[in-house]
Amino acid sequence: MKILHVASFLGNIGDNASHMGFKRILDSFFNRYEIQRLEIRKFYKNYKLEDKCEFNQQFIDFANTFDLLVIGGGGFLDYWVKDSATGTTIDIHPGLLKKLTTPLLICSIGCNPHREVPEGNIAKLRTFLDELCAQPKIKIALRNDGSVNSFKKEIGEHYLEHMEEILDNGYFYEPIESPILITNRRYAAVNITNDQLAMKSSLRGDIDTQSYYDQLAKSLTYLITQEKLNVVLIPHIHSDLKAISELLSKVDDFLVRQFITIAPCIQYDEGAHLLFSIYKNSSLILGMRYHANVCNMAMIKPIVGLAALDRVQYAYDSLGLRNRCVTIDGLFFDDLVNKISTSLHETDESVNKYRKSVNLAKERTLKIYGQIFSALGIVQ
Repeated sequence: MKILHVASFLGNIGDNASHMGFKRILDSFFNRYEIQRLEIRKFYKNYKLEDKCEFNQQFIDFANTFDLLVIGGGGFLDYWVKDSATGTTIDIHPGLLKKLTTPLLICSIGCNPHREVPEGNIAKLRTFLDELCAQPKIKIALRNDGSVNSFKKEIGEHYLEHMEEILDNGYFYEPIESPILITNRRYAAVNITNDQLAMKSSLRGDIDTQSYYDQLAKSLTYLITQEKLNVVLIPHIHSDLKAISELLSKVDDFLVRQFITIAPCIQYDEGAHLLFSIYKNSSLILGMRYHANVCNMAMIKPIVGLAALDRVQYAYDSLGLRNRCVTIDGLFFDDLVNKISTSLHETDESVNKYRKSVNLAKERTLKIYGQIFSALGIVQ
């Protein structure tokens, strides 16, 4: 079986982990298949290099040489994209889809805009969805990031009759063992961002940037001085380095020099394997990016989610794990350290409940994938 997979493979190591998780899902159903990757960033309007792509007739003709076209995972149904025919990253004129003969699976997909939505984009998205939902050889599986709420509140709840909500594919990712020793001491692995601070969220109001870094700096100091943990800061993308630099300027220089390490910023699958192996060997995780939470929850790690965006909070809510997440708004230090202490010293009963919740959701997701592959006529 030949699969064309359109997604982001060079933007964020969380996406790479999600795609490798999807491969493990495929392994559950198929013995023989090959995947050709196509970078979706080459379809972006601001991509100007010679190998730029478009969702046009040429793309349709190419996709029709495969047995299955997969788009996702990622937030590719987020409907904030200006001058897109669909209002989304999948900028294809809906009429072209009628010429697609290959089954299409749009999976582990987000539809949860975090930017200002241009006028007319919701109408464009509805036209696109009408076309997608009308075709039996096209299936859509939303990831557990709150996308269902976008349909209920803004787009139209009736579309959900044609979709399933599944776990993000990142829940099925498993990192390799760490090829390097970060530290001989127990450590907390911490991922923070700065780009999410200005994004839209229904969870919170505007974030005071200086207060945000001050609260995080106090939290790192607590980890080092009270919980006796080293700290390893893990960037998922180069912009995270800006957040790390700003944060470290707020922490006592002696603590930074002796107890804090910055993991390398490495992209692609190799970067995901390395950095998630650092997470795997940690004693505690504080995660702000979506996949810093998703992939580590799958490993049943002691974790506290740092929710600047709805999708992180929803990921915990969807699994009944709200008590493991903190909203990054205002003075969150006390709430965060309470949850850190609870996570580091939780009971076997609590861990087993955590594991059961994740495993049941994974079983349900695999069942849904099996139904989707059957409906699309995809068999070994």
